[in-house]
Amino acid sequence: MGKFPQIVELFLKIKSHIKKIINRKNLPFAVAISAIAAVAGLVYSQPSFYAQANGESVVDRKSEIIISVDFGSFKLVGGQDPKYTPSVKLEKPKGIFLPKESELEKELYRMVGDYPIKEMVPYIAKKDKTVAAFIVGIAKKESNWGKRVPTLNGQDCFNYWGYKGAGKKGLAMGHGCFASPEEAVEVIGKRLETLVGKNLTTPSKMVVWKCGSNCAATGGQAAANKWINDVSFYFDKIVKTDA
Repeated sequence: MGKFPQIVELFLKIKSHIKKIINRKNLPFAVAISAIAAVAGLVYSQPSFYAQANGESVVDRKSEIIISVDFGSFKLVGGQDPKYTPSVKLEKPKGIFLPKESELEKELYRMVGDYPIKEMVPYIAKKDKTVAAFIVGIAKKESNWGKRVPTLNGQDCFNYWGYKGAGKKGLAMGHGCFASPEEAVEVIGKRLETLVGKNLTTPSKMVVWKCGSNCAATGGQAAANKWINDVSFYFDKIVKTDA
């Protein structure tokens, strides 16, 4: 009789014990995996005289045990020999290895609700708070957070800021067309980082995003003031967030 069934039996016995340790001590899942892998390895790597005494041949590559570990599970499976099939799968306890949302990310999710810009929140939250505040505030003003956007062949270009530079998909309807929400946030974020670095740190200074060098050519000062007020509404909320 091969040793793989013995390993599985041992694995099942220690599985419940490891689970109790995890629940009682709240140990990382990686510790449990290491313990199981170590025990399985010791049993399976017995000296060749053990195999000879029991009339078994030394284990070759066709019947090896494979221990597979990833962020989702731990598996003990047979090798290439058809008589060995996947036997046991131990799921990791929930909550381990999951990234924790920052206060800024939580606030952004609460703020944007189910608007299309919701897909961009994880990327926006990684930015400097001032830059993140401009990304959200300007997107609300220019596209209502993704409700009014340029499209290409019926597909969203993820350009929620009226940005006219080309994206990976080129231009669409006179504006940049991005291939993904992540690309959009990276491109817009870098542009805003450059402007913030030039001391354009408030909506009244950042109005150049709307006006360029001449507000008279883009609706006049009244339109510029409206842009500043609308962007400021969300900008101010975000910069005050405890992140």
